[in-house]
Amino acid sequence: MNRYLKIVRSLLGLLVLIALTVGLAALLRVATPAMVRQSPVASPTPSTAIRSPLPTPTQVPVPPKPIPSVAVDPLIKTATGNTYRLITLPRETFKGQGELCDLQASPDGRYVAVSICATEGVIFDVFIVDLVQSTGFQIGICHLDKTNGCRFKETWFRGWFPDSRRVLLMSDWLEILDLETAESQRITPESETVTDAAVSPDGQTIVYTIIQGDRLIFIDTTGRLLHEVPAPSSKPGVTPDLITWSPNGRFVAYIWDRIVGQFNNYGSLWIVDAQTGKQWPLSPEGVFDSFPTWSPQEDQILVVRRENMEDRSADFDLSKLVSNLWIVEVPSMKWRPLTSLKGQGAWSPVWTPDGSAVVFMANLDGQPNAWIINADGSGLLQLTHNSPMMPRRVDVIR
Repeated sequence: MNRYLKIVRSLLGLLVLIALTVGLAALLRVATPAMVRQSPVASPTPSTAIRSPLPTPTQVPVPPKPIPSVAVDPLIKTATGNTYRLITLPRETFKGQGELCDLQASPDGRYVAVSICATEGVIFDVFIVDLVQSTGFQIGICHLDKTNGCRFKETWFRGWFPDSRRVLLMSDWLEILDLETAESQRITPESETVTDAAVSPDGQTIVYTIIQGDRLIFIDTTGRLLHEVPAPSSKPGVTPDLITWSPNGRFVAYIWDRIVGQFNNYGSLWIVDAQTGKQWPLSPEGVFDSFPTWSPQEDQILVVRRENMEDRSADFDLSKLVSNLWIVEVPSMKWRPLTSLKGQGAWSPVWTPDGSAVVFMANLDGQPNAWIINADGSGLLQLTHNSPMMPRRVDVIR
């Protein structure tokens, strides 16, 4: 009997202990609610803090791709006595895949934007190379995903801003990238697919065209619409392409591309007044012009006029290209040939900064080399011999 009484007392004691514990816990919840139910608005805890839904994007893919090694040679002297430097991409120093597609020096001459593409003209990579420090880095428009963060989309370099710090990039849309801060800003709407663009010399206006090819669109650097210039009726080609501003920012020249392709942008040359929207053709009927380039004095436009459009292999094989350089006087609309190559090709023309000469690529000696010719068509001179450079683009700096 005594043994059963002890068991009962033990059970009663245990029940009393449980009751006291439950009561104490309830008392603590009433006395100190802020310790347990603190407002997430007033003072966020790690479980309520705002978190990015994606990993932080990186500007350079991993592993990084080899940076192109740009050559600044040889020294060029024009008939006016001014000297400049030729910029090329040596083939033997390039360790990546693809071919040179575009090469553009910054306004201050310190940096070069190098675009590498496939044989078919699709852009692989865009790099910024510092000519002073011989360093560089890859840039592009990011595609974000939860696994890999930033991976660059197919990106086209569409020009330097005058500060040599910002650049205009194009994928299906346009972005302005600040090279110092790595900050980018999208400036075109999701409803449009951009096909070409260019930034004005003062860096205040951007003109672009969309896949429908039905107009030129002028916006400011925030993406605010300034005005539109509709396509002529009937359209002279598929889409406006190879847009380029006059040095004073008053006019825009472009090609009405008849056969869309990265290496095959040929058609009639047109010009539009960026202030009034008036536009008119410059090319005569039946020619195929490309790569319009304004003279520094902004009174002339230089083009590549192709003569064998029927040979599609020449789109990619420069040894088969047949073309010449032509110049049009913009005020009078009078044309004159700058070169007279017979059955051979000239391409990638750039004016020297003083406007006295043109540097270009040609296959005159059976392989691509750089040449220079005075603006009046005299003084043709070969600049490189047996050159191992990638041939599609060259540039000139002071």
